Amino acid sequence: MRKSSCWFLLLLLFLLLMQRNAFAQQSTSASQAAPAPQIPPPITLEKVYKSFVGNWTGELEVRDLLSDLRTKLPAWLDVTLSPDGRGQQFHFIYDDGSNKVLEEVWAVTIDPQISMFTVSSDREKSKNTYLMTGFDKFSATGYGTLQMTGLATENDKKVDVRITIKLGRNSYRYQKETRQAGGDFQFRNGYNFIRRDPPEPAH
Repeated sequence: MRKSSCWFLLLLLFLLLMQRNAFAQQSTSASQAAPAPQIPPPITLEKVYKSFVGNWTGELEVRDLLSDLRTKLPAWLDVTLSPDGRGQQFHFIYDDGSNKVLEEVWAVTIDPQISMFTVSSDREKSKNTYLMTGFDKFSATGYGTLQMTGLATENDKKVDVRITIKLGRNSYRYQKETRQAGGDFQFRNGYNFIRRDPPEPAH
């Protein structure tokens, strides 16, 4: 009886070991056949800012609120990172056509956590904060379309504001529209730029 029990226990142990080895081989084969997918690193906010950085040339288009006529002026734009890297500086220069060159500097910050886009202007002494949409898709590549909505004052009246930014590898389009209560959005002003310098070749 004792010999039979010993042989039975040894046989059972042998079968368990064989089953364990077979399961381990199957798990190894499965892991080798299906490697874990490579997830690309997320685009950081600083990289989004850097998509705008550079020297741009183009035109400023403005609609006169009284006559409804539109005027186009030569314009230049230099975009740099702010000293602390947490925002951008947009330095605009445009010729108003009467031998007078005007300049304006914007301080721009983006807060994707609360979908806020903030612009401060040194020329207008203003600071406006807008609700931003489209950032998730934009941040995937650093290019695309952003849209901001908010409130502003125009001719001493509160108006709704809609700003659309379209950024490509070599093009930058900014359009601002406003509307009074109960009205439709109308073009207010806009910039069309292309890069002054050719982009660096991709490696």
